[in-house]
Order: sequence, then C-alpha cells, then structure tokens
Amino acid sequence: MTLGEKIAKLRTEHRLSQSDLAERMGVSRQSISKWETGSSIPDLDKLVSLSNLFEISLDDLVKTQIPIKEMNTRASESSRPSAEYSTRKITGWMLLGTGLLSVVLGTAFNLLLAFLGLYLILCGFICLFIKKHPGLLIGWGTLLPCAFLLPRFSSANMNMIFHPIVYQRAFTLQLVISYALWIALFLLIIATIKSTNLKTHTWLLVGWIVLSQVYGFIPIAFRYTEDTIKYYLILSWCTVIYFLALLFFTGRHLYRHLRIRTQN
Repeated sequence: MTLGEKIAKLRTEHRLSQSDLAERMGVSRQSISKWETGSSIPDLDKLVSLSNLFEISLDDLVKTQIPIKEMNTRASESSRPSAEYSTRKITGWMLLGTGLLSVVLGTAFNLLLAFLGLYLILCGFICLFIKKHPGLLIGWGTLLPCAFLLPRFSSANMNMIFHPIVYQRAFTLQLVISYALWIALFLLIIATIKSTNLKTHTWLLVGWIVLSQVYGFIPIAFRYTEDTIKYYLILSWCTVIYFLALLFFTGRHLYRHLRIRTQN
C-alpha cells in the first residue's frame, strides 16, 4: 500500500472528506488529492501532523515510502529560512525606513506626506510581524477604507460605473478611479481565493460580495408604503431570503471549522 493509499484509507476510516482534512492540515483540498494520488508527498511537518491526527506512528504511516535520508533532507530544508520569508523581512524594513523618512519630511514640509509615511510604517510592521499572507492583509486593509471613505472626500465612488448618466459626459477622473477600485477588488478576490482555503468555498465568498451590492433592498421589505413599487418589494424580500441563506451556510461552515479545531 502506497503512502497516498494509506492517507486515503485513514481519512475514510475517520469519516473525513478531503476538504475536512485540508482544513486540519492547513492546506488546500487539491493538495490532499495530490497526496492520495501520489502526485506529491507531504512535507515532514505534515507527515507528523497526519500521524498525530490518525493516531498512528510516523514509521507505520510512511514505512518504506520515504527513505530516512530524504526525510532528513526535507527536515533540513524546512528548517532553513525560505526565500519568501527573507523577502518579506526585507520588504518590511524598506517600508519602515521609507515611512519614517516620509514622516520626518512631512512634518517639515507637507502633512499629507507625513500621513503617507504613517501608512508605510503600518505596512512595514505588517510585513515584519505577520508571516502568513501579509500582502493580502495590506491589500484589503488599503482597498476597503479607500472604497468606504472616497465618497466622503470626493465625488468618486464604486457604484458610479452602474449609472448611465455618468457616461454621457467625458471620461472623468472619478470614473477612472471607480474602475481602478473594481479592478483592484477583483484582483484581491482572485489572490485571496488562490492563496487561502477560501478556494474550497468560492461560492460562499462570491455570495457575500453579491450581497454587498444589493443589501440596500433589505430595508424596503420592512418599510412598505403605497409608494413602494410591487416588484421592488418582491426583490427586497428575495434579498432578505438570500441574506438568511448566506448566514445559514456561513454559520454551518464556521461550526464545522470550529468543531474540527476543537477535535485537534
């Protein structure tokens, strides 16, 4: 029996799906599938986690599948700092240094430059102290405040691309900013799905994104008047039902995730 067959057999005996095992191991479902088909072999730390999870010795799990020499090589490689880790640290120090310089120059010449420096310092600390997906955190932490605060300081907003009247005039800077925010949003969504376990729940993420654009219909359902158009009322109640369904499936996923964590 190969290592992949053993993993599949033990997973089945413990009544775990590939997605459940992926969440416990902190990897994607595709990685579990590759382990079981023999396309790839788990790293040493993952093998140890598998042996603890399935309550089987590491020797019984791997047997002759991975020679001791190869396991020692994997262990030495995993103990070495990765290139990505070094790049993250270097980037963090560069952002921190640039931010401090901007703050010093900004206090003397321009307060806007000082605020930019504070932002760079915050990004630098994120790169230095957060090892997992610092780029995604910086991206979402930048996009969401910009999308929320932009309409309060300018006439640009993300919803303006849906209004036909905007296109009757020349292609304005506000419209360019709106398109840029939407492009940044989709790029962040794609990067988040590819880099995290959200790839196994893509439809759930897309569901919340869609709701964020139609949530305004929910208050209409509870504010019926004679002026409320009938189809608006129907659409608003469909939005309420859609929202409740999203809450249900999200809650079920979180419950399963917490239950798996507590079992570990």
